[in-house]
Amino acid sequence: MSGQKKRALAQEEGEDDVEDGVLAPKKRLVTIKTVEKWVAENDKELDTSLWLKYEKDGRDTVGLLKCAVCVEFEARLVGMRNFRSTFIEGITPNLRTTSFKDHAKSDMHARAMMLFKKKQAGPSNASSCPPIIQMIQNLDAETEARVKRKFDIAFFICKENLSFLKMGSLCELQTRHGVDLGEGYKNNKACTEFAHYIAEDQLSILKKVLADAKFISIQADGSTDSGNSENELFLVVSFEANSNDRKVHVRSRFLAVQEIKRANAEGLFQCFKNAMSHVGISDWETKVIGFGCDGTNANIASGGLRGHLEESMPWIVVFWCLSHRLELALKDALKNTYFSTVDDMLLKLYFLYEKSPKKCREIEDIVAELKACLEPSEMPRSRGIKPLRACGTRFIAHKLAALERVVNRLGAYLNHLAILSEDPSMKSTDRQKMKGYLQQWHNAKVLYGCALFHDLLKPAAILCVALQNDEVSIIGAIEAFLKTKKAMEKVRDMAFEDLPTVKKVIGAIQQSDDGGVSYQGAQLTNFDGCITSLKKTKDQCVQAIEACLKDRLKVQCPDLLTHALTILAPMGWERKDDASFGNSAIDAISIRFRTPLEHAKVDCSVLQQEWDDMVDYAKRYLNLVQEDYSVVWWKLFNAVDAKKWSNILALVELLFCLPMSNGKVERMFSVLKNIKTEKRTRLSEDNLDDLMRISVDAPEMSAWDASGAVKLWWSAKTRRTVKDTRKTPESAAAEV
Repeated sequence: MSGQKKRALAQEEGEDDVEDGVLAPKKRLVTIKTVEKWVAENDKELDTSLWLKYEKDGRDTVGLLKCAVCVEFEARLVGMRNFRSTFIEGITPNLRTTSFKDHAKSDMHARAMMLFKKKQAGPSNASSCPPIIQMIQNLDAETEARVKRKFDIAFFICKENLSFLKMGSLCELQTRHGVDLGEGYKNNKACTEFAHYIAEDQLSILKKVLADAKFISIQADGSTDSGNSENELFLVVSFEANSNDRKVHVRSRFLAVQEIKRANAEGLFQCFKNAMSHVGISDWETKVIGFGCDGTNANIASGGLRGHLEESMPWIVVFWCLSHRLELALKDALKNTYFSTVDDMLLKLYFLYEKSPKKCREIEDIVAELKACLEPSEMPRSRGIKPLRACGTRFIAHKLAALERVVNRLGAYLNHLAILSEDPSMKSTDRQKMKGYLQQWHNAKVLYGCALFHDLLKPAAILCVALQNDEVSIIGAIEAFLKTKKAMEKVRDMAFEDLPTVKKVIGAIQQSDDGGVSYQGAQLTNFDGCITSLKKTKDQCVQAIEACLKDRLKVQCPDLLTHALTILAPMGWERKDDASFGNSAIDAISIRFRTPLEHAKVDCSVLQQEWDDMVDYAKRYLNLVQEDYSVVWWKLFNAVDAKKWSNILALVELLFCLPMSNGKVERMFSVLKNIKTEKRTRLSEDNLDDLMRISVDAPEMSAWDASGAVKLWWSAKTRRTVKDTRKTPESAAAEV
């Protein structure tokens, strides 16, 4: 081939310049004529005339190539796993034709084309469709019933975390039982598509909630799934004032799951922006007022995610999860105390029985034989014999359950350990270890230690349970904190022998004539000296717990939370006669959140006047002391005069949305791991997002209605259940 032909071919394909048969490093722009030729030649296969656009650079050459449909629907695409901004921002066309062909085959472009065609096939174009297409687009009752049955099967598969491959088998089973499912859409591909539209139906509900909400907060946490992908889960918190149960609620709903490309501040901030774009929240920079996360440096350091959020939204409250800090406080307080010995004993006991059904059966028989030693409340119920694990994500709950189980079943465990220590089938070294372990358990200090630490952890459980609730408002968290503080002070003032669990153990101790001491039939040693030692341990641990709670639970933004409590706690209004009560709190809050309040069309100049009127009304007509705060606020939001207080009620809605705990987000990772198991590690991010949305937010099977999802699926495009050309409207409907 001559050099002239090579240069001509290179220009046509968009390659670099060619000189003397060799590619030169110098780049050359593609002419407009060449791009128009590309569009014409590939239009039949790729619809390039719809999307491949160019920008001139001032001469007869092209400066940039862009995809018009990807540009139009960028907000809907940015959250996709394989999102690339190349054809949105524009690329230099000095490349081969394979570049735009590869883009045309990408998932991102396919979704953009689907959205484009859906927009083009709107109601305004319905009259121009051929009659058969119009018939297909109008879903008749019989066809809708068949499709709903298939959607029900797909919904069941998603809710039960089954593989999409089960779709064919379940459809075959239904058909065998006489259920009319029609033809087509009975394979795993159909199930994946149905799941997407079920999730889209749930997403439409979320979008409506967020559109109506004046303010929102975000809860986020990260973890690694079974496919070794690091994911960031996002929940959105909003306020609900008009519920049927006559209470106000702080609802947290699933927002999105995003794979983390970079586990640093920039990567986390990009995940956050992708999550907001994924659900179509365009005004998030003026709606988001709070962000809840864990205490890693990547999140809460000034140079971390918090810094990026505060740069975009200076008013935002980035709150380190209170539940997480509570667990860290207790771990710090009990470190290097006798609790470490007790905890180690519990863990060893758990692993001894964890994967041994035989040992569990044997200990169940022993418990049955020891009925005379156990109180009726201590009798084993279903799954109530095997020792519980004393560690896990819910530190306090797991410790309490494990300690209580040991106190109630210690006699059975010691009898069984004695049998195991004499088992001839065990190695002699293992038998010696078992005897040493058994000897430790016979020490009365271990039993009293379990009882003591059960009583010490009980007050913290009050706050822990409150923070694990799906609905945690700022006032609910503060009330639980005050109850915990009061309960801890009560434990501090109690004598060791008067602690509830310790007192119960003392009452169950039996002394024999020869001076021996037993508990539930098991002999105990070191009985005389252990109580004196544990009394000192109790005083030291109480002081350490109170100090660590004070340090770890040191309130972020203390002035803001004090102001919020002043406004949100109605029981305090009755005791305040000062005419200026609450004014300083309203001023401080309105100044900090000026931008989101103005975006919500709140008139800050009338806030104090409306506040005074609302408080006067509440004092006159409501029971502020005896009624729960959620009931009082429901009555205020739904009062006849509520419209007169619209501005101050908007500020109240903002305060209720402040995040306090990430308990629900942490539980969502259990849901994620149940969905993305070791057998489903290749599950795409989009499918994972759909399945998470269905599992978390969709109602139970008995309450779910497929109508909304079916309509979304049917209207997305012209549906054909088989690829054969249908010749009549009657045959078309029969195939569904």
